[in-house]
Amino acid sequence: MLEEQFIRNLFLLIGLALVGGIIAKLLRGFTLIGFIIAGILGSLIIPISVEEVEGLAQFGLILLLFSVGLELSFKRLLRVGHIAFVGAVTQMVLVTLILQLILSLIGFSYPYSLVLALGFSLSSTAIVIKLLSERGELESISGEIMVGWLLVQDLAVIPIMAFLPALINREGSFFLVTGQSLLTALILVSLVFFMGKLLVPFLIHSVAQLNSRELLVAASISLALGTAFLTSLFGVSPALGAFLAGVVISETQENHAIFAETRPLRDLFVTLFFVTLGFLVTPSVLISNFGLIVFLAFVVLIVKSLVIFGITNFLGYKGKTGASCALGLSQVGEFSFVIFLAGRSTGALSSQAAPIGIAITLITLLLTPVIFKYQSLILRRLKILTSGVGVKKEKGFPEFKNHIIVCGYGRVGGWIGKALGAARVPFVVIDYNYATVGKVRMMGIPVVYGDPSEPEVLEAAGIRFAKAVIVAIPDLVTQEEVISYTQNVAPKVKIIARAHLDEEWEKLTALKVDKVVQPEFEAALTIIRDIFLTMGKSKEEVAEKIKGLRVSHSLIK
Repeated sequence: MLEEQFIRNLFLLIGLALVGGIIAKLLRGFTLIGFIIAGILGSLIIPISVEEVEGLAQFGLILLLFSVGLELSFKRLLRVGHIAFVGAVTQMVLVTLILQLILSLIGFSYPYSLVLALGFSLSSTAIVIKLLSERGELESISGEIMVGWLLVQDLAVIPIMAFLPALINREGSFFLVTGQSLLTALILVSLVFFMGKLLVPFLIHSVAQLNSRELLVAASISLALGTAFLTSLFGVSPALGAFLAGVVISETQENHAIFAETRPLRDLFVTLFFVTLGFLVTPSVLISNFGLIVFLAFVVLIVKSLVIFGITNFLGYKGKTGASCALGLSQVGEFSFVIFLAGRSTGALSSQAAPIGIAITLITLLLTPVIFKYQSLILRRLKILTSGVGVKKEKGFPEFKNHIIVCGYGRVGGWIGKALGAARVPFVVIDYNYATVGKVRMMGIPVVYGDPSEPEVLEAAGIRFAKAVIVAIPDLVTQEEVISYTQNVAPKVKIIARAHLDEEWEKLTALKVDKVVQPEFEAALTIIRDIFLTMGKSKEEVAEKIKGLRVSHSLIK
C-alpha cells in the first residue's frame, strides 16, 4: 500500500540519518557529514526509487526553508541593503559567467553549463545561518552582510526558475517565454507579500490570542504548505513559496514564538533533507566522475571566494570582514538542488549532469562547517590579503588620554557606551558598520570607522594613551588581533573582552587579558542568584555558591 511504502521510506531515511549522525559524533565530526554519507551508502543497499526520495526531499526542503525564512527579516536586509543587493546580484552574474566558461571548456554543452553555473552561484542560507547562530556572529557586521546577501540570493531564485523553461523552448521567442514566466512569478510573489501584509499578521495574531501552542504551530505550517501549493500552481518552486511564507511571518510580532515552536521540526527536516540529498547522488556517476566532481567543487569554492572578496572590498568592506564573507558564502546552497531537479525535469539538464551538480553541491556543503571551524586560522594565513584598511576619523576628532576604547557598538557595546556617557567617562567607538557609525556620530560620540583588528585603526583611536579597551565584537579573530597589538604597543592598557562560547573563553583567558566576560554565563549567574534568593537562602550563602560556580567555570579545560 502507498501509506506503508511512505512510512517505510520515511523510517529508513530517518534511521539512516540517525546511524550516520551517531557515528559522526562518535568520531568527533559534523553530524551533517554523517547524514550525507549515510544517504550515499544507503542508496546502495536500500530499495527506494529516485522519485520517492525526491518527493521526501522536496517535502523536507519546504519546511526547512520555511523555518529559515522565519529567521530572516527585511529589516535586517535594510541595514546592509546596499552591499547585500549590489553585492549579491553582481556576485551571481560574475560567478555564473566565470563558471559557465570553465564548464564549457571542460566539455559541458549549452544549456547544461549555464544551468549548473546558475545553481553554483547560490549559497546555503540554512547552513550559514545555523553556523553563524552557533558562533554568536549573526549580529556581527560580517554576519549581517552574509544574511542580507543570502536573502537577495534566495529572492533571485524567482527569475532563475522563470528563466529555465526558455532555455529549452524551441518554438516561441526566448525573450517572450522568459518575460511571460518572470511576469507570472513576480505577480505571484507580489500577491503573496500583499496578502501577507494584510492577512497573515491578522490570522497569526488571532490564533495566538487563543493561547494554544498546537494551534499556533498548525496555523504556521498550514501557511507554509498553502503558500507552497499556491506557488506550485503557477510553476514556481513550492520550496520558494514556503520560504516566502516564512519571511512574511517573520515580520509579525509572534515570529519568535513560532520559530521556537517549529525549531524542533526544522532540525528534523534538516536531517531528512540532507540524507535524501545523499540518496540522489548516483554512486555510479560519483565513482566514474569522482576526479571531475572534486576538482569542480574546489573550483567553485575558490571562484566564489575570490569574487565575493573582490566585491566586498570594492564596496568598502575591506580586510577581515570581506574575507569572512568570502569564506562564509563560498559554498553552494539548497536552492541549487531545486534548480538542478527543475532543470532535469524540463530538459535543461541531462540525467548525467544533474547528479554531478548535486554531488558538487554536497561536497561544498560538507566543507562549510570545516571552513567555519578553521576560519580563524585561514584568516591569519590570508593576513597579507586582508590588511590595508582605510581609517576614517570624524572632523575635529579630539585627542584623548586616559580614555576608553569600545570596539564594536552593537547590543553589548551600546549599553557600555550609555553607561560611560552617563558617567561622563571619555570614550571612543570603533566600528566597521556604516549605519552604526552614522548613528554614533549623530549622538555626538567620537567614532573611528574601520576594522579594529588593524593597527592603523587602533592608533587612530589613541590606543597608546587609552586607559582600557573593551572588545565587544563577537568575533574571535578580531579579538585576538586587538589583544595582541594592544599588549605589544600599550602593555599597561587594561583589556576587557567578550566571549560567546566556552572554547572562546578559554582562548581569551590564555591570552592573559585582564577580564573575559561571557554574557550567557553572566546571565545564568543572575538567574541562579535570583532563584536562590527567592528560595529564602541568605545573601552570604548565595554569594558563596556564585563564587563556586565562577571558580568551576575558570577551571574548564
